[in-house]
Amino acid sequence: MTLFHTPDASLTYHPTTDMLQLSYSATRLTVSFGMAYQQALEQMLEHNVGKLLLDLKRNAPPTDDELELLPPLASVLPEHETRPLFIAAVVSEGQYQYQVGNSLAASASTLPPAYVEFNYFTSRREAADWLSRS
Repeated sequence: MTLFHTPDASLTYHPTTDMLQLSYSATRLTVSFGMAYQQALEQMLEHNVGKLLLDLKRNAPPTDDELELLPPLASVLPEHETRPLFIAAVVSEGQYQYQVGNSLAASASTLPPAYVEFNYFTSRREAADWLSRS
């Protein structure tokens, strides 16, 4: 079931896996990505869905420093959330290296809330497998 669709992004709910999937198809990450990502996080809460697959592999530049995935978690998701949430981001190999390298140097303010498990993947299959086991 498609929850929203724009020229750049679509958010789909998959009832068999009880998972949301945000696919972003623009060639560059823009303001529309931030809005789509925020809406996906809000839909997680509204529909009581604990898993989100961010499919960014087709468009993520090798080192796009505008790919802000962790800070919005703290601002959009409420602190009082008690159930665990699982988010998998599928990115290119270069983006994976860049994001993992930067997250190691990140301050505590950019880390996701304690109840959120967030992982980067370069394979959609591996991301989906991780989410299905979570």
